[in-house]
Amino acid sequence: MCAKAFGLRRMTVSTPLEELANLFPTPLYIVGGAVRDFVAGFPVSDIDLAASLKPDELIAILKDSNFKVSPTSLKLGTLKIRAKNESYEYTSFRTDSYPLDGSHRPSDVKFTKEIKEDALRRDFTINAVYYHIKTQEFVDLCGGIPDIKNRLIRTTAHPEKVLKEDALRVLRGIRIAAQTGFEIENKTFAALAAYASGLKNIAAERIREEFDKIIIADTHLGIKDGHIRGLRLLDEIGALKYIVPELLEGKGVLQRADFHKYDVFGHALSVFEAAPPEIRLAALLHDIAKPATLRKTGRFAGHDKAGAEMAVNIMRRLVYPEAEIRRVKKLIAAHMYDLDNKTGEKKLRLFILEHCDIIEDLIKLKRADIAGGGIIKEDVPLRLEETYHSMLNEGVAFSIKALPISGRDLLELDIPANTRGALLGDLLKRSVNDSALRTREAALNFAKKYK
Repeated sequence: MCAKAFGLRRMTVSTPLEELANLFPTPLYIVGGAVRDFVAGFPVSDIDLAASLKPDELIAILKDSNFKVSPTSLKLGTLKIRAKNESYEYTSFRTDSYPLDGSHRPSDVKFTKEIKEDALRRDFTINAVYYHIKTQEFVDLCGGIPDIKNRLIRTTAHPEKVLKEDALRVLRGIRIAAQTGFEIENKTFAALAAYASGLKNIAAERIREEFDKIIIADTHLGIKDGHIRGLRLLDEIGALKYIVPELLEGKGVLQRADFHKYDVFGHALSVFEAAPPEIRLAALLHDIAKPATLRKTGRFAGHDKAGAEMAVNIMRRLVYPEAEIRRVKKLIAAHMYDLDNKTGEKKLRLFILEHCDIIEDLIKLKRADIAGGGIIKEDVPLRLEETYHSMLNEGVAFSIKALPISGRDLLELDIPANTRGALLGDLLKRSVNDSALRTREAALNFAKKYK
């Protein structure tokens, strides 16, 4: 099946990849997302490879070559191959058997020489197209190329079989739809909804990996609004309750009509839609505690602090890194600060200093929150943003390292070691509102008089 037969141009293959293919005694194929994206006209990034060579055979062939091989999972036949500045994921042709609970990892793997068997064990037809590196032929045994041309996501076999085997494919289907803008074939979509409950048997880490990709789906191939489409599809098939069920509590919870066009759930999605990628998780969770605080107190007051704690629990359940948990917690806890633009100037400047590590993201979150209300259309001046920029223009120090004096200066002044940290911390806070302390001379005088 040559490229010409499909009306396709040939894929451009790097020199290391050509050299690798020449070392193989059997055909070496590019497969999966790289082929799909090439056929669709998208930029090609990660290269996945497949061939009939078993892991031990591959390791033996590349032993004395310029390629380095490291096993990822010998049981699954997956290895990483590196050469110069390139790396590839390699998988041996195989057939898989899965446990009845659909918990993603195959219970039995058998290696095969047959490309057809390997194609049929894959999830979607658009991911089951192979490109023979040497002959420059496309091998499509499941109808993947017509589906790519038609922008359609369809399973390689009966949808119920494919999704029942591995429930993580439910999220993969939504993620691919969000990243590519493809539509999901009707029977496949119905099966995604039918087997979404299988996500309860999938490891939290794997769910989080797919969820993270959906959150920034629009950035992968530049598909506008891919991220919000992905979230809405997750809701439509009933998958959100296995990822962030707390979000669903906001459905039907009404808010002040003069500030909010949507209920709490709709607002969360609207803010998420308006937010840049780096703050989207915080945007999605920023009002997560509103339903709970309303039930408890009859009001939304305090939902920011309560929401920060809820976000911690949600993110830990999904096994997010602690540094990211702390960042999102801090953003959510602070997102209501100076809402009425009436905080005292000195207090506001100290708040900015204390939150300087997240202040730019907090400003983005506040702007997304306003836009996500659906009421205010024009840009609203944010005093927090204006004050922050004023502080930058003034040359305010945002860290002890940025002060005009250092610990070495305090040592030379014979300042006791046990007071140096407190002295510099105090100087940092005072200099935020006292421009005179930003000079080296004034800072040294402050240190000399410090008690």
